[in-house]
Amino acid sequence: MFDLAAVTALSFFAALSGAVVPGPVFVMVVSESLKKGAKAGPLIVVGHLIIEALIIAVILLGLDALLSSAQATAIISYVGGAVFLLMGASLINAARNVKGNIASESNTKLASHGLIVAGFLSSGSNPQFYFWWLVTGVSTMAVALSSAGTAGFIAFLVGHAAADLVWFSFISWSVEKGRNYLNQKAIKAILVGSAAFLLIFGIYLLLSAGSPQSV
Repeated sequence: MFDLAAVTALSFFAALSGAVVPGPVFVMVVSESLKKGAKAGPLIVVGHLIIEALIIAVILLGLDALLSSAQATAIISYVGGAVFLLMGASLINAARNVKGNIASESNTKLASHGLIVAGFLSSGSNPQFYFWWLVTGVSTMAVALSSAGTAGFIAFLVGHAAADLVWFSFISWSVEKGRNYLNQKAIKAILVGSAAFLLIFGIYLLLSAGSPQSV
């Protein structure tokens, strides 16, 4: 029991070390929480966990070398750059259209699906996300498997998912509470700032795609 608790804690804090670093997922959680409320964080995490499940499957199949290849990094950089430019443009459009209650669109089923897709794309389009998995994720998962076998692997999954869900749900909840004190200009400024981050990061990925070792 202690081993499983220790593995869960190790996985939780290892995942938290990556989650707390501001990046595309963080930006999407903040910007979408302004528009759609506290549910944005958990739903974006669902998309994030889907791409992570695919990565874990690749690692277990012994194909993780493909993720670290120069060709894969270049492809991810090109695709990711384009995706982040589109996301940035979408946020700029949202900022231009801020009127009254920005969360009025949040009760549609389509909006929920959009948040899951946003989590999937913002994670899967970031080469540094794969780098974290190859450096930290693989080693943490190896410790879990070697210390407690299948049970350890399950504990690893629970700890990892819990870290992402707890952190980004907290961020989303905080943004929803804070927006009650923000006027339209402040909300627009946050959305434009988020868009600028995504646009700059997208341009960076496109420019660095020809030299993947620098990503």
